Amino acid sequence: MNGVTDAGCLRRIGEDMVPGADDPRWMRILQSRTDVSSATLATKFMVTRLRREVTMSPACLPDKIAELRAFFEDNSFVRKDIPLL
Repeated sequence: MNGVTDAGCLRRIGEDMVPGADDPRWMRILQSRTDVSSATLATKFMVTRLRREVTMSPACLPDKIAELRAFFEDNSFVRKDIPLL
């Protein structure tokens, strides 16, 4: 079932929830050095690469947020990492 929750910031994908693009967690994840060691290897690689790119070019942050969201939407096995970030 696809749809938007009452809060408007989570998109339902099957039984998993992926925060909306306007959720402040995405910006925090990419602009901080929050520990991601408990996440899957795929998520660690993705977050590390995107953080590096945002550090080098802060103006690309909206594009990198979209890329990270798409990563979670397209790869159901990593959605369990969202609460860990």
